[in-house]
Amino acid sequence: MKKLLSMELKRAVFSPVLWIGCAAVILKNVYGILLCEYGFTIYTTSFLFSNSGFICIIMAILLPLHIGHDFEVRTINNKITAGYSRKQIYLTEVITGGICTAFLFLADIISVFVCSAVQRLTFSEDIPYSAFLFNAMICFVCLLTISSLYTVVVMVVHRQLISLGIVVILTVSLLSFGGNTVSSLRQSEFWNDPVTQAVEDNPLHISGIKRTAANLHLFVSPFAQTAYQPYILVEPESKEDCSLLLKNMPYHFEFCMINILEILLFCQIGIHIFKKQDLK
Repeated sequence: MKKLLSMELKRAVFSPVLWIGCAAVILKNVYGILLCEYGFTIYTTSFLFSNSGFICIIMAILLPLHIGHDFEVRTINNKITAGYSRKQIYLTEVITGGICTAFLFLADIISVFVCSAVQRLTFSEDIPYSAFLFNAMICFVCLLTISSLYTVVVMVVHRQLISLGIVVILTVSLLSFGGNTVSSLRQSEFWNDPVTQAVEDNPLHISGIKRTAANLHLFVSPFAQTAYQPYILVEPESKEDCSLLLKNMPYHFEFCMINILEILLFCQIGIHIFKKQDLK
């Protein structure tokens, strides 16, 4: 399996989509940090994890093209003929997708720090580096979950362009849905009327069963969690309101718990279906 993984990683590394994606993430940070002007104080933490949704879209293009190519040119059959089991082939694609995700995630994080150093930004006003490290782990596991879901779709559909269309549409739809949920959860209970300046109830604030449903969506959906990631470093005071479980914990470790279970579930489903498919 090591030899198979090595071959897949070499093929992924030479994929222009991966390098174009990394360049796009870096340029996005260069523009946001170095070229834009803001009327307020910005910190390094203002930009950390803000490109997670963008990384999802890049992976939604990269993985169908990478994995789907094996089915299009029938090299998948050659791997089986060479003696590799379907489970080994599937897990190799999962690991390759995870490493590509790590590559993009690191390109994003490193470019934020480099651009911040050039702009001489302060890391944060009150957020410790330990909070960044814990939340980076949480965000990365979330992206791995999405990568494993993409692998299921492509390994089941086989067709490169069809799986590309399905994954891209799925990504845009679920990120949009997750963004709406996050927006609802982040609405404060009160707001200042722009005309009278009086403090009034915020009609967009949700509570009760609606808030529980929104927190449940945030808990189970890695796409909703991805939409939440730009705010994850600046929400200590509202963390309890945006958590379904472990409300008193300082970080969203419940995201990691459900994401690891989802990765295992996606792998089991994908391997089970892939074993039963006719590749002739």
